[in-house]
Amino acid sequence: MATIIINGEEYPIPDGEKLNAIQMAKRVGVEIPYYCWHPSLSVVANCRMCEVEVGSKDPKTGEVKMVPKLVPGCQTPAKDGTVLVTDSERVREHQRMIMELLLLNHPLDCPVCDQAGECGLQDYSYEHGQANHRFVEERIANPRKDVSDLIQLNSDRCIMCTRCVRFTREITGTSELQVTRRGSHAEIDVFPGVTLDDNPLAGNVVDLCPVGALLDKDFLHKQRVWFLSGHDSVCTVCSTGCNISVEENKGRIWRVKPRNNPHVNDHWICDEGRYGYKADSAPDDAIPGMFVLGKDGEHAPTAIDAALRKVDRGLKDAVVDGKLVAGVLSPFLTVEEAYLMARYLKEVTAAAVLAIGPVPTVGEDRTFSPDKSEGRAGDTSFLVPRPFTIHAEKAPNARGVRAVLEHVQGSVVEYDELLGSVEAGEVGALYVAGGYTGDWIDEATAARIREKVGFVVVQDSRVSALAHKADVVLAAGTHAEKAGCYVNADGRLQYAAASLPPRDGSLPGLDIFAVLLDRPGPAVSGAVLAELAVAAPAFAAAKGGVVPDLGVDLGGEPRGGPEPPRFLDAWFVPMGAAKSR
Repeated sequence: MATIIINGEEYPIPDGEKLNAIQMAKRVGVEIPYYCWHPSLSVVANCRMCEVEVGSKDPKTGEVKMVPKLVPGCQTPAKDGTVLVTDSERVREHQRMIMELLLLNHPLDCPVCDQAGECGLQDYSYEHGQANHRFVEERIANPRKDVSDLIQLNSDRCIMCTRCVRFTREITGTSELQVTRRGSHAEIDVFPGVTLDDNPLAGNVVDLCPVGALLDKDFLHKQRVWFLSGHDSVCTVCSTGCNISVEENKGRIWRVKPRNNPHVNDHWICDEGRYGYKADSAPDDAIPGMFVLGKDGEHAPTAIDAALRKVDRGLKDAVVDGKLVAGVLSPFLTVEEAYLMARYLKEVTAAAVLAIGPVPTVGEDRTFSPDKSEGRAGDTSFLVPRPFTIHAEKAPNARGVRAVLEHVQGSVVEYDELLGSVEAGEVGALYVAGGYTGDWIDEATAARIREKVGFVVVQDSRVSALAHKADVVLAAGTHAEKAGCYVNADGRLQYAAASLPPRDGSLPGLDIFAVLLDRPGPAVSGAVLAELAVAAPAFAAAKGGVVPDLGVDLGGEPRGGPEPPRFLDAWFVPMGAAKSR
């Protein structure tokens, strides 16, 4: 087995992976500070912060020979017999000098900088810098500029790591950003007449920036990051299922950032998903509670238990009258919600017809496929290029809902097919579970359903055309207010935690169905998923209701060893957390 020696300790090198010194040190809990390196970008060794002592051990004699000069850890491969020294006085003195160099022209505006609290300069200045500043000459002050409608560039804070430039060249292939001029006068800028507005992944340059140079104007001066609580979730804007962190404070979402998942979105999210949080954070059209249609034709606010009794009674009355009961399961439901809804309607009557709701589609799939050569500016030997796709299917769980329907019903009834049955007057009671982020039904269709169906239940988070006409309206949680699993376009089951508490007068869909099914105790998504995993072979990979951090492929994807750990820049690690995360 190949081994590496780090600070006098010998460690095995993982088989089948090509790692540099920074990555290998992270695996064993040793931090090598860096700025310009990123695992999905080419290695350029701009910042020199990661320089360490490097040598090799002779396998026969055991003699260690060290390279005379310090070497960038980002360019150093972790090979058998490699020796790394990261904590010597020589390395520490080099780090102090590099920090002094990077801070020569940096403005002392941490109190007003949005990056404060998650800044690489702040963290490394404290850990590796020095208290005294010897530079007394006049500092260079570069201008502040907008590189898009949503991104501001504070050039005076830039340390020229070029992460943003490499991203637009190597990942999106659009090359909007460049380095202009040379030496101490160099700065990042866009080409004349070009902005990042048309780049659908532009917001990622803000996440990549280790300092406060690139800032998101949507978040600018709104919150301090240490007030925010992050929740691991999954984006529901399309069927890619990007892993995200939803950051909230006092019951309101303030921003969304990507989480690394090499199987799904690598390190990126699209701007549509980044700013889609506004639909889940106190939407203006949120249903404020439970309502029942009165004899006067007006909806009256109703207690939760009374509204659910009305639902149960109305559906069962339709069965007694010999009429067909049908349900529409939105592709925005979680797997657990879809399972309990399907079970409930089948318990009301085994003849219940279950259909998947309309699956919104916009345009065509757009895939960014970076390779090891196109647009790359440096060493690519440590790269594992991964594509990123923005799917035209704008629903997060169509495959999960279909799999549930296949298990419970044996087949999937399409929405248009169910509408045909409604038009023919065959449906006596209809339970519709929505959860869409936009309008999903028009006034004409809603009017036809109301005219043809005797009893209509709408469970949704937002007011729709059909909600205005329903007999019972149930206020369900938004995506941010519920926990559960989604199956993305590639068949990967992923878990999303709740980011906000349920708003007053509402219940997460899982709780609504648990009450209707008369299940004891609070509804827990893991317990429901465990039941489904036992009952449905399609979900057998989620045995025990446990979903790995990176999700699980329901198709039985073969795995070549343990999952790689999630990558997180050292300065984004919360205070007190392990730096090797």
